Amino acid sequence: MNASGARRDQGLTLRVRGDRGTCHVMESFRPGNTDPIALRPTPHRMGVIMIRFSVLLVLAVVGLALIYSR
Repeated sequence: MNASGARRDQGLTLRVRGDRGTCHVMESFRPGNTDPIALRPTPHRMGVIMIRFSVLLVLAVVGLALIYSR
């Protein structure tokens, strides 16, 4: 159960937890910096992933073939 004052985005919030009725007072806040949050970098394209996989697979096969031939 959350009970707060007239403004819900700032001020103190009373929070009641569980059947024991323990109360916690939390203060909400706003950051002083209003710059937008940076977006995550775009994920790699499927073609790049397939090329890397193919190269690593060829290297593994060549390495195992060299080890087996000795």
